[in-house]
Amino acid sequence: MISMTMSSQLPAGSSVPSYGGRGPTILTIAWTEAAVALVLMLLRTYTNMFIVNSFRWDYFWALITLVFGIIDTAMITVAVSSGLGNHMSLLHHSQIVNSQMWSWIAQSILIQAVGFGKYAVIAFLLRIQGRAQGKKMTSLTYLLYFIGISNFAINIIIVAMIFTSCSPTAKFWNQSLSGTCNNVTRADQMGYFQGSFAALSDLLLAGYPILVFWKLKISKHLKIGLCCLMGGGVVAAAAGIAKTVYIKQKSVVGDDQISPLIIWAWTEQWLILILGCLPPLRPWFAQAVHRMSTYKLPSRNHNSGYYLQNDVPNIPMQVLASNRAPKDTDSEEKILPGGAGILHTTKIEVLSKPRYFGEHNNEQ
Repeated sequence: MISMTMSSQLPAGSSVPSYGGRGPTILTIAWTEAAVALVLMLLRTYTNMFIVNSFRWDYFWALITLVFGIIDTAMITVAVSSGLGNHMSLLHHSQIVNSQMWSWIAQSILIQAVGFGKYAVIAFLLRIQGRAQGKKMTSLTYLLYFIGISNFAINIIIVAMIFTSCSPTAKFWNQSLSGTCNNVTRADQMGYFQGSFAALSDLLLAGYPILVFWKLKISKHLKIGLCCLMGGGVVAAAAGIAKTVYIKQKSVVGDDQISPLIIWAWTEQWLILILGCLPPLRPWFAQAVHRMSTYKLPSRNHNSGYYLQNDVPNIPMQVLASNRAPKDTDSEEKILPGGAGILHTTKIEVLSKPRYFGEHNNEQ
C-alpha cells in the first residue's frame, strides 16, 4: 500500500475542479467491471433458483463479494470526486486529505472483498471435490482450507496495520496533523507480502481443478472445458501481481503511480468474482445451448413445403377413394360393437429433467 505525501502547490483561495486527471479512467474501469460482475451474479442467481434448485456456500460468498465490491467502488468514487487520480499540484490540501481518507477506507474494504471472492472459489472447489471423492479429507482438501484461513488472517492483519500505522489514525492521510507514523514502513512491507500471497493463492486455485477434474469419470473435452473455466484465476493473479509491483515501487510516489495501483487493485477484485462465476454458470450455458439447438421457428409460412409439428391441424389433407378389395388383415373402422362397454383412454406424459455437473441428486 502507498501513502501519498506530496503537498499541494495550489495557491490558497484559487478554485479548480477536483475531478480530473486519471480519475475518470479509474471510475470507468471500476464500474464497468462491477456491471459485468452484477450481470453474472444475476445469471448465477437464476441458475441456482430455477435450474440447479439449490443455494450453497459458494453462492453466498460470491454474493458477499459483490456487496463489498459495490461498497468499496462507491467509496473510491467519492475519493475520485475529491481529487484522487488528479494531479496533486492542482488540488487544495483539504481535497488531498479527503481523497486519501476515502481511498484508504475503500482499499480496506476491497482487501476483504478479494478474500471473500477467494472463499467463493474455494467453496465451489470443495463442493466439486466432494462429489468426486466423497467426504474423505485429503491433502488437497487441507490445502484449500489452508489457502482460505491464511488469506483471512493476512487480510485482517494488513487492515489493522494500516489503521494503526499512525497515531492518531487520521495522520495516515493527513500529514499536517501532529503525531507519529512509526509503523508506515511495516504496513507497506505487509501490503507487499499480502499482495504477493494473494496472487500466489489465485495461481494455486487456478491450477487446483486439474488435479480434481482429471479424476472424474467424464469426457475429456468436458474436463478440458472445466479446467479452462476454473483456470481463469490466472488472469486475476496477473492483476494481483501488477498491483503488487506498484506497491513495491513506493520509493517514487507520484500521480502516475497511485492511479495504476487503484486500477489494478479494483481489476483484481472484480476479476476474481467474474471468473469465479463462470464455472457455476455451466448449467445455464448448457440449457441455453440446448434451447438454441432445439428451437423451431413459429412461422406459418408454408411456401417451403415443410410444416412444424404443431401445425398438424393446418396441414391440408385430401381423402381419396380406393377400389382395392378389403382383406382379412385390414383394420375395421368399428372394432367394438356399440354399447359393448366404456372405452377409457389414459394419456401419460413423461418429463425428463437433465442433470448438470455439480448438481446433487435429491431423490434418494
